[in-house]
Amino acid sequence: MSLEQVAAAVSIVFQGAANPNNTQQTQAEANQFLTQFQQSPSAWSICVSILQSSDAGITGFFASQTLRNKLKYDLNQLPGKESLEQLRQELIKMLLQFEMLKEGGSSLQIITQLSLCVAVLSIQLNWNTCIPDLMSSPGLSPRCLLLILKSISEESLRGSSSYKSSISSQFNLVADLCNSIIRSNDLDAPKAMDTLKSWVRYVDCGVQCMTVPGPSNTETLPNWLGNCLEILATPESGYFESAVDVVVEVLRKYESEDPRNVPLVMLLIPSLMSLTSPFTLHSHDEDKVLAYVRVFTEMGESFLSLLLDPKEMNQVMLVELVLKCASIPDKSTACITMNFWYRFVGGLEVLEPYDFRQQKVDYFYPLLMQLTDVCCSLLVLPEGVESKEDMDDDVKSNRSYTADTVEDCCRLLGGDAVIVQIGKRLQHICSSSSNPPWQQIEACLYAIKSISRYIPRSESAVIPHVMNMVNTFASNPTSQPSILRHTSASLIGCYSSWISSNPTYLEPFFNYLLLNLRDPECSQASSAAVKHLCESCGPELSGPVVNLYDQLTGSGIEIQDELQILEGVCKLMSKMSYADAGLTLQRVMTPVGGQLEMAVGSGAGVTPKMVSGVVQRLTVICTHANPQRSSDQPNLVLSLMQQCWPMLTTFVERYGNDGNMSENISRLFKYALRNCKREFAPLLEPLMQLLAAVFDHTFQSPYLYCSAICITEFAGVQECSDKLYNLIVTQSQSVFKRFTNLEAFTNHPDVVEEYFYLLSRFIRYCPALLFKGGDLLCQTLKCAVVGLQVHHRDANKGVLSFLENSIEFGLSQSIGHEECEGLQNAIVNAGEDIVKGTLGALLGDTPLFFIDSGSASIAGVLYKLISLCPQLVVEWVKKTAKDCSTSLGPMAEGIEHEIIRILSQPPGQRNEFNRSIRKFNEKVWSARRQMSGTGRRS
Repeated sequence: MSLEQVAAAVSIVFQGAANPNNTQQTQAEANQFLTQFQQSPSAWSICVSILQSSDAGITGFFASQTLRNKLKYDLNQLPGKESLEQLRQELIKMLLQFEMLKEGGSSLQIITQLSLCVAVLSIQLNWNTCIPDLMSSPGLSPRCLLLILKSISEESLRGSSSYKSSISSQFNLVADLCNSIIRSNDLDAPKAMDTLKSWVRYVDCGVQCMTVPGPSNTETLPNWLGNCLEILATPESGYFESAVDVVVEVLRKYESEDPRNVPLVMLLIPSLMSLTSPFTLHSHDEDKVLAYVRVFTEMGESFLSLLLDPKEMNQVMLVELVLKCASIPDKSTACITMNFWYRFVGGLEVLEPYDFRQQKVDYFYPLLMQLTDVCCSLLVLPEGVESKEDMDDDVKSNRSYTADTVEDCCRLLGGDAVIVQIGKRLQHICSSSSNPPWQQIEACLYAIKSISRYIPRSESAVIPHVMNMVNTFASNPTSQPSILRHTSASLIGCYSSWISSNPTYLEPFFNYLLLNLRDPECSQASSAAVKHLCESCGPELSGPVVNLYDQLTGSGIEIQDELQILEGVCKLMSKMSYADAGLTLQRVMTPVGGQLEMAVGSGAGVTPKMVSGVVQRLTVICTHANPQRSSDQPNLVLSLMQQCWPMLTTFVERYGNDGNMSENISRLFKYALRNCKREFAPLLEPLMQLLAAVFDHTFQSPYLYCSAICITEFAGVQECSDKLYNLIVTQSQSVFKRFTNLEAFTNHPDVVEEYFYLLSRFIRYCPALLFKGGDLLCQTLKCAVVGLQVHHRDANKGVLSFLENSIEFGLSQSIGHEECEGLQNAIVNAGEDIVKGTLGALLGDTPLFFIDSGSASIAGVLYKLISLCPQLVVEWVKKTAKDCSTSLGPMAEGIEHEIIRILSQPPGQRNEFNRSIRKFNEKVWSARRQMSGTGRRS
């Protein structure tokens, strides 16, 4: 490889299709050449040669980036420390060279990359005196020095503990340099502020660097921090935004909760509180106001422990300041304070003892009540927003956070107090004008809706007036904006329990919801409200709701809205007599049955939407229809399923190949099984036959999940065990038939996941048949080893779960003689493959998603396997470790000995074993990083 070849390849790759002579093949070849070049030892000298040219251009940028990555990953290619020292000198020379060029083009990018190179090199050399050394380097301009210092702070987290310690000790040196440049107000001042901000953010200098000795044995703020606070008081300064960032970083790092930070906090408080001039929160400059809100809010969060301290320190002044921040006109800026209020309320809630907690709540009570008013103001929609479609994401998220804050107030002050406060505001809005702004009314209703869980059914001071107001909307619904009707419908649903105690509202509200259902903007809230009314009210609502459902069927409303109402109908059935519930079920099933017949008939007029809707409606019925009955009365859902079974079988055979449809069908059977439980027995065998056949035909994973539900519900029924085992055998044969190579596994990760979770469930609920003989178990264990190679997190988890459960069963006290023999046969035949598969993952040749965490991991499989058969494991490890570690090249022998040592010892405590496996894996990856870098040109 030569410099000319590299330059030519860089030109081809970076020009790309812009050059008509560059074909796709030419670009691919050039890209491959550069990738190989970046990994080669010769790249060191060639990159330096390229960068020594003053006209490096894009090739120089590529060389500087390559050099940075080689410093991170390929130090083992250099002969010794002397080479690094020499390279350090070369880097400084190259920086000076490029700095003399005109700023612009690629030279600034190269300087940035070379600065990062110096920073990375300082870590690799453990160059603890890099800061003073660089500051004293002759010819290094302030601009270049600042760029290097900024890079050092950003890279310092990767350094050793001694390096970090030395960098931290030199914080004031850098801060003073930056401060002097900022005060000089020359061209490099903005870069100095950026560098200072980076050091405050990334370098853990300790609180001792935040104060300096002052007169009379006192402490004072260092010059750089004092200067930043002075800049905050003069928002017209060009460094104002950067100074805000620096102060915010200081506040985040040094919270008052840590006693060591208290001296700094006490120095910051007067300086920050002095910023509360009339300008700060009433300026027309939104950016400046935003900056002050950030500072004051961060101050409140950082000094939270002082706000909650028993000592009187006029804490109300700071809370009042944050409340002013929440009251500014710009809602997106005001909502920055919401996290403070969340933490503040949470802090007050956990104060102990209770008397002290109540004392603090009383102390802040007036401000918290004002906060409720402020939140109602923040909930007011902007002009021009009259529907959900008009709301952008910021408006939606801000309203959500604000409503949460009103809820937080309820937890402290009680729902009664908050609802009265909102009620007063609503009354004031309505009485101040004959035609009050609907946005303000909607904001109050939105707040009242948000706190419904804290309002008792007996509330009589505010809610009746609110409901009367909503009732007036119901008398003339079309005159109201859709967002107001949406909020009103949601409010009806949230207060369904209150309405059930005041049934005079039922009829008008029900009619109001019916009208809203025909408006797409309001249909979702209205259908949910109907469902909640069905849950809360008595069976007297069944007639109107079923009539409503009859009207809506086929009316064109969204299926999700129809399903909400159908769910409400089903929940009403639990309050009816058995006979009435049967009649209601028959009535709602009539249109569904007709659609099912149409779907399995000639197919004329059948649409995918209709087919999906049939399954979803049946699923809602099977999930929620559970009427009260005596022991001699049949299960209505079972009767429904038996009646529909011939059509359902045809339906599954016709439509079950579609992925989404297979999920819907499986969900239907799952909820039917869970509703009927063991009463489903008459349909169990037909269902299992259907699942086995449709899985074999479609290879869709949801049918495996449905099979797992069958096992869960019927594992304890003795006469069903053989049938369940036959289901597993049949579905396993379908899996083995298709999973003949790794590519087949990779193409169906969902099947891998669900199949091995199905086996795990079978082991958990009825393991005896699977372990007797061991032939099927042996096949599935070998299949699982291949499954470990699939690059899919959930599939990997399913495989590991099965392996752990299989081995763990052998360690249980309840295992019988036949099962023990079957497991031994399976382990003897598949154990070596299991060890090889797990070692492959630990050594980086196959995916490793779960080393030692959770209920299924590589460490868990090995730990249990060693506990089960330690001598065999040692034998298998010695046979397979050498083959598994060959990819580690010259480091293979040491890694091989290490894993043999770990797995040859008694496993001991699980936590200790996990640590050993994790440390071994870290050693493997350290070896791999030394062998070859990754992400070279990222």
